[in-house]
Amino acid sequence: MTTNSKLVFIDIDGTLADENHVVPESAEIACKQAQANGHKLFICTGRSVPKIERSILDLGFDGVVSVAGAQANIGDRLLFQHLVPPEAVDAAMAYFAKHHIESYQWQGADGMYISEGYRQHLESKGKTWNRGEFARFWHLLDEIDVPAGSTLGHTIHVSKGSYFTAPNPDVTFEQTQRDLAPWFELVHGSYDKISPNNGELLINGIDKGTAVRDVASLLGYSVADTIAIGDSDNDTAMLKAAGTSVAMGNAIHGIQAFCDITTTDLHDNGLANAFKTLGLV
Repeated sequence: MTTNSKLVFIDIDGTLADENHVVPESAEIACKQAQANGHKLFICTGRSVPKIERSILDLGFDGVVSVAGAQANIGDRLLFQHLVPPEAVDAAMAYFAKHHIESYQWQGADGMYISEGYRQHLESKGKTWNRGEFARFWHLLDEIDVPAGSTLGHTIHVSKGSYFTAPNPDVTFEQTQRDLAPWFELVHGSYDKISPNNGELLINGIDKGTAVRDVASLLGYSVADTIAIGDSDNDTAMLKAAGTSVAMGNAIHGIQAFCDITTTDLHDNGLANAFKTLGLV
């Protein structure tokens, strides 16, 4: 057992949980052991809190960083929350319309606001978006009542956006990244299997990396005592910010190149093996 408490940030999709949102038993056990050894564990995800399964929250993490670093909670206690400026939401909506990008969503503490195209995508996948534990958090953008003289951006309160295009878009990811740069930082999203042209729209200057530094500061940890574990480009900021960075064996987008260590695949006890290598368990 180590006496030097570490602050560990763990991505969900592809790191903690598999494509079916199942957490391997070895990961559950490792997390419990690490906490028993005095380490603090935070989920650090691109998802908003309403989009995190109860089964994952019930594992008993010490805190949750959500919406790609824009919000952090310890239980019901809000550590910080950043919102997308209204004019940025409106600029992105105009851009989506101009370039025929029909599948997108906005996420925040109130839930997920989705386009009709994104709704159709969920239905085509057999996702029961309007039933089950997340039902009350899904909102169709077409049904949002925008007061006269106002805009959608002023009506919804969100902390990030994401989108994916049809197979032959008229703009590349790089073009969209450049075009929306005044309002957002764009990173590759987690929709690669659906469309190679997809992205996450993050608040400029706010990401998983700023969250690692801010949570560490608020909880009295040195950044040197932070650890980040992830699997894709949208984890880059936290991996580069943390004192120690770990890439999953199933990592994509080449993030292994700048991580301190690469563990095994998620399905091959990746998280548990990382914890052992790092001396957390």
